[in-house]
Amino acid sequence: MSIDKDSLRESVSDTALALVINFPLNIALLEIATYIGINSNGSSDNFILSVFLTSVFTTVAIVRKYFVRNYFKRKQRTADAVH
Repeated sequence: MSIDKDSLRESVSDTALALVINFPLNIALLEIATYIGINSNGSSDNFILSVFLTSVFTTVAIVRKYFVRNYFKRKQRTADAVH
């Protein structure tokens, strides 16, 4: 099995970018959830908190992936133009 180095590089870059974005975002979202009152120990509150966090993280992931994909497409077009 051969590894596509460009795909691996893109995957690692996207995952590293996700970590840099998501860690502080998670802290901020937990603070917001606490402030608006949906971060407590009740199971229904945990469900609402999970829906809230999943919605935000999904939206951020789509936007992040869009920009990462476009970055690598531009980089590839530049490399193709040079050769």
